[in-house]
Amino acid sequence: MKYGPFCFLILFLSAGISGAAHLASVEFLGFSDDGMFAAMEQYWISDGSGAPGAELTIKSVPDDSVVHRYRILWSEELLYSDGMEKIFLNSDNPARDSIRALSQALLDSLGISSGNTGMHCIHHPLTDRDAVPDRASFVTWLGTYSYTGPEYILQLRNHQEMPESSPEWLTMFDCPVLLETIITDQSGEMLLFQMDSSPEPGYEYVSEYRIRDVYVAGDSLAAIILNTVEPGFEGADSRFRMITGVLR
Repeated sequence: MKYGPFCFLILFLSAGISGAAHLASVEFLGFSDDGMFAAMEQYWISDGSGAPGAELTIKSVPDDSVVHRYRILWSEELLYSDGMEKIFLNSDNPARDSIRALSQALLDSLGISSGNTGMHCIHHPLTDRDAVPDRASFVTWLGTYSYTGPEYILQLRNHQEMPESSPEWLTMFDCPVLLETIITDQSGEMLLFQMDSSPEPGYEYVSEYRIRDVYVAGDSLAAIILNTVEPGFEGADSRFRMITGVLR
């Protein structure tokens, strides 16, 4: 089965900047059985409007390319029917429920399972105020008695760059950044290096990246979850981005 590198299913996508701030939640859905794919889900309720949103991204692990991205955003208009506000019956986020239903067949076909998340090496939520946002060290062998291996060092670098033909409103906020991701061992040998040459679609206006989670499968296949900060007229939006790669 073949999938295009950037195939987006969009049920509702508002143009331009978000009208309401939101603080998203994230769930790493796991690696595929062969480790070649990984999936991340994020979902939120917009502050002020109360409109739900959700996104599910599936990536090819070796080259960090998007295999499929599902995204559903409700507008304020969708919250009302005949002038009455809709109630989310038996659901905290109906956009998330729809995303799961739409993506399940593809997740199953790729063999992506929540039971296959590998080693959860790092977890730094925003509430962890002592965490360094752009640097962390980790190992994949903790808890084993017959093997010890290297310590890895993860570093992020944010390079400020204003997008070409950027909207005029963007000058009101912090300059967007391009992301550089580096993993080395203790000797300084480079094991993973990735740098945006242009913004990943959907992350054109991110002004800051912060290390959130690192998952490693088979001691070499990595999925890195990053917090993102993006501008919003009612406050900053906090979402997530997944970076994948092979430690070699």
